Amino acid sequence: MMHMAVAALTAVVAVGLLAGERVEFKERLMRAAMQKAKMGDPNALFTVGEMHYLGFAGKKDYAKARDYFERAAVKGHTKAMFNLGYLYFSGKGGVRDYRKAQEWFQKAAEQGDPKAMRYLAQIYYKGLGVPQDYARAFRWYKKVADLGYPEAQYMVGQMYRRGLGIQKDPKRAAIYLERSAKQRCARAELELGKMYLVGEGVLKDPKKAERYFKQALQDGSAEAEEYLKRLQ
Repeated sequence: MMHMAVAALTAVVAVGLLAGERVEFKERLMRAAMQKAKMGDPNALFTVGEMHYLGFAGKKDYAKARDYFERAAVKGHTKAMFNLGYLYFSGKGGVRDYRKAQEWFQKAAEQGDPKAMRYLAQIYYKGLGVPQDYARAFRWYKKVADLGYPEAQYMVGQMYRRGLGIQKDPKRAAIYLERSAKQRCARAELELGKMYLVGEGVLKDPKKAERYFKQALQDGSAEAEEYLKRLQ
């Protein structure tokens, strides 16, 4: 889940370098990034954090990655805020702390990071380390959904459909599920199939239902197969 800033540094490595030369080159990059990090440069702090996270010049070290991400994050580095939140969320490095994850995702989300918005929405939706709050979850999911992310569009559709955090509105649910389905989200395709099958928020249309069930099956939904059998 990390942002791959390191890729920009390694892009200049010639394809023909021998293995030993590659190791030496990585070590030089690490030293150069460390030198800038010592001067407090937030981009360098972030890059060193990613290097430790990826095991760029040796063994992965999530604890060191967390330290560098935090030092970059307090200087306002948005991607470092997200990465720090993700480390606390995932528990990598031996420290799982949903409350701290929420705090850093919140900061990154307020800076416009869509992945932070999605994780923040999930935290509120499930009540991880904070009181469950569907209204806040809905607001953040909708921000991400309106940026075009299919999984968030699916969640907004389902929340409109069930009246979670927002007034129940099957028609708007169908709109967001349609947007998600256009990007081949299997869960959205399955739910749209169900809605067209009974006329929930849309005009009843068994043929459309069948089409969505077939798409959902193609995209990995085992449940869609059961609905197709019923239609037959």
